[in-house]
Amino acid sequence: MIILGISAVIIVVGAIIGFRIYQLSRSSSGDTISDSRSGKALVVLDIQNDTLSVPQYKNSTNLVKNINQAIKNANEMNIPVVYSKQEFNKPLDKFLSGGVYQQGSTGSKLSNELSITSEHIFSKEKSDLFSSNAFEEFLSTHNIKELYLIGADASSCVLKTTEAGLARNYKVTVLKDCLFSIDKKRLNKALNTYKKMGANISDQIDY
Repeated sequence: MIILGISAVIIVVGAIIGFRIYQLSRSSSGDTISDSRSGKALVVLDIQNDTLSVPQYKNSTNLVKNINQAIKNANEMNIPVVYSKQEFNKPLDKFLSGGVYQQGSTGSKLSNELSITSEHIFSKEKSDLFSSNAFEEFLSTHNIKELYLIGADASSCVLKTTEAGLARNYKVTVLKDCLFSIDKKRLNKALNTYKKMGANISDQIDY
């Protein structure tokens, strides 16, 4: 009976953890936006201290340079720049994350290496930035139709935000030279997925 009881507890705990991982990683649903929108925005995803501490991101210095150049280009074109931060504050989420991206921690802060040129900074607990109501309100207020996505990670937060944006009728362009990825194989797989989903792939912001 004791063994059965322990097994039951393990199953329940496993189910809770699995469901929470699903909640955090799936893309959100939302209303379809009007075709009358015409604005653009550059969205910089999760370039935080904890991001740059990931040892697998061996080319992070060059990637941040590319990202900062994209931010400079956006500013020169009067395209608003939006930043996101991954932040966990629930005990289970903190456990699942292995202690990184904890809300209020030094690791969750945007990296000092990142060019921060606006106060449009949105916190999220899920992979998809559209899970932030404040982000969607910003896009609506600024009449944004087209999104340029850069940052971390190509097969996770960028991918889920792309998926959510396309589902809402945004035009999404992913800047491939500004994407963090654990390795080239995963990056190439993500790029192919973006194309299949209907996103554009570019090296720079289109005028």
